[in-house]
Order: sequence, then structure tokens, then C-alpha cells
Amino acid sequence: MELFVSADTLLRIFVFLLYAPIVLISYWKLVPRLSLTSKRVASGFLAAQVLAIAVAVDIQPSSSFEEWLWRLNKEWNIPNVLASTQLAAAGGAALTTAGLAKARPNWRRLYLVGIGLLFLYIGLDEFFAWNSLANDIWKEPYKLIGAAVVVATAAVTARSPRRTWIWHLCLLTGLAVMALGGFAVDDFRPVRGNLAFLRLDGHLPIQFIDEMMEFLGGWLTLTAMLGHFSDATPMPKPGVRRFLYALPAFWILFLFSQSGAIDFRTVYRSTSSISAAFESGVHLHGFQYESHHEPARLQLYLSQQQWDFNGLGYSVDLVDPTSGESVASQSRQATTKLQFIPGPGYIPIYRQWVTLEIPPQARPDRTFWVALTVWREKDGEYVHQRIIASDHPLLDDTRVVLGELRSLAFSPARNSPVVQ
Repeated sequence: MELFVSADTLLRIFVFLLYAPIVLISYWKLVPRLSLTSKRVASGFLAAQVLAIAVAVDIQPSSSFEEWLWRLNKEWNIPNVLASTQLAAAGGAALTTAGLAKARPNWRRLYLVGIGLLFLYIGLDEFFAWNSLANDIWKEPYKLIGAAVVVATAAVTARSPRRTWIWHLCLLTGLAVMALGGFAVDDFRPVRGNLAFLRLDGHLPIQFIDEMMEFLGGWLTLTAMLGHFSDATPMPKPGVRRFLYALPAFWILFLFSQSGAIDFRTVYRSTSSISAAFESGVHLHGFQYESHHEPARLQLYLSQQQWDFNGLGYSVDLVDPTSGESVASQSRQATTKLQFIPGPGYIPIYRQWVTLEIPPQARPDRTFWVALTVWREKDGEYVHQRIIASDHPLLDDTRVVLGELRSLAFSPARNSPVVQ
């Protein structure tokens, strides 16, 4: 007998089974031991992440921007900023405890400093996605760091008062949950079809599950650091309380101030970098050539100073290098309906696409330049947008060369002087 279940329903069941026991046990055994300040911080972050997850699971996005804004496995959006801030709050709580617990042995304070700095770094990594730039190389260093933290925590626990053991155990549990989400679940792909006796209607987004586990593990580590803070300073001074309350806001402002360091290529690692600025605020940030489509497809990543392209379009030409003439051309209107990606400074970048096909009459060994032109429709006329700056070669002041196309091979153009 098979039971038909929608993927969304199964995901909601998983969220409940993941959060319910851990939250109930935490509010039974952990939260009552916290100071009032720590309880407020921990409860505030838990409420925020539950709300973010509920919206992400239930939202029916009306645009690519809205989907990006709440999706758990996207970069630089609301859930991502919240996850980064939560980790930074854990690091801030650890460093504050190390600074205030002057009566504690120096080795314990040094341990807290190390933990605090580690969580601040992980919070930055969560937002800027440095590990995505490094592909899978980041996994081994993180495993070694995790093992070192476990060993150090075990050594500190053995020499600490029994009343603090629960916070060390909470920290290790949180790290284990984060690791399970970041490493074990990360090796899966979205599941479709049969699952035991279940027949799934749609895709089960495994990537949502690992993000939720990292969320919950991060909250447990924050609770552990707040537990150490409460043990060291049961009645913190007003200035210290205000600092802990304000830390999330300071961190979010810091992230936004550094948003110019965002590299949208972390979302698509195979994207070729390009910087081509056209008049009226149009900018080309990157492109991908996808030869597995038939015909082959060129992905373009365009931004505009306004949120609407307002009549903007683009044309991709295959140009004969010998004659300089176009042998094939494809034109499309720019759209905001395809995938939204925030660029440096949170400028809105939208994915565009166009097909590339070598004309059948061309010789098999012929190579063509792939040239991009951006235009804007005004009163029925198509006005080519002049190129203001480009790190790729130009054919003229309105056409930039992206690369060379030969059969199924595409070679991105290198930096070179203007081609006249």
C-alpha cells in the first residue's frame, strides 16, 4: 500500500519533528538556567528563525525577487542575514563573557575568546559564502576545526565546575547538528519519486533541510554561549545588557556596509566574469555558455539602475572575424521574471538568456565572435546603448565581444584592446 504525500506536507512534518523535541527540551532544561537578558536574546532569535522558516516553506512567490528574498538556501537574503547574525551573536556573547569573567582562570577565558572569534568568522562566511568560492576545499579545514573545538571543549569541560557542563554539552550538540546539516545532508540532491512506502508529489527540497538544521544548530550554540554568559554574570550591568540587545543590529548594519564585497558568482561557480557598463545605467556582470542545450544557450546577467528594465533589450550576434559581418543574430527583450541575484551593493541582477546556433552553411572549422549589443526601445525605434567601459574587447562603441564560438566550443574573450 502506498501513501501519496505532497513534498510540502512532508517538509512541514520534518520541520515539526526537528524543532519540537529540541525546543521543548531546551525550554525545559536550558532556558530556565539563563539570565533574563539571555532568555530574551535566545527567545528572540528562535522566534525570528521560526518565522523565517515558516514564510520560506509556505510562501508562493509572485516574482523571482520575492522567491530570493525568503528562500533558505539563497545567499544575502533575509534568512541568510539572520543565520549570520545568530552566529555572530554567539561569538559576541562568548567574547563578552571572556571579558567580564575576570575571576575565571585565564585558560577558560582564552577558550571563550577562541570560540568567539571562530563564530564571528563563521558568521561572516555564512553571509559572504567564501566556502562556495572554494568549492569543496573548505570542507576539510572545517572538519579539522570542528575536531579541534570538540577536543578543546572536552578538555575545558573536564576542568570546569559541574554546573557549566550542560553548556558545553549544548555547544557540542549545536555543532553536531550544524555539521550534520552542512556535511551529511549536503551530499544529497532533491529527492523525487518513492520514499519507502511514500509516493511523493513533487520534489523534496533537501537543501531546505540542511539549512534548517544549520539554523537550529546555530541557535543551540548561541544558547550555550548565553549560558556561559549567564553563569559568569547573572546580573549584568545595564551597559552590558544594552550591548547584547544591540549586537544583532550592529552586525546587520556591518553586513550591509560591506555588501560591495558580494560576489554573485558564488551562486553560479561556472559564470565567466565581465564588467561592461552601458549608458543609462545598464551593466553586464557575467555570462555562462551552456552547451548541453540544443541549441546551445548563453546566460547573461544584467542589471539596471532602476528595478524595471523599461524597454531594454539585447541582441547576440555571431560575427565573421574576417568580414566583420553578422551571420546569425538573436534578439530578446530583457525581463525581470527570471532569476534574481543581488550584486555588489544589492543592485538587482537578473538572469537573461539567448540561444546560439552556428548557421548550417558555415564551414565546420569556422570560428565566430560572439558579440553582445544592448538596446532600448523608444517610440518604436531601437536605440543601441553606447558602451562606456568594458574589460572585454569591443567591435565598436555598442558591441562587446564575449568570446569565440566554434562548433560546441566556447572560449571567453580575454582582456584586450578595442577591436576596430
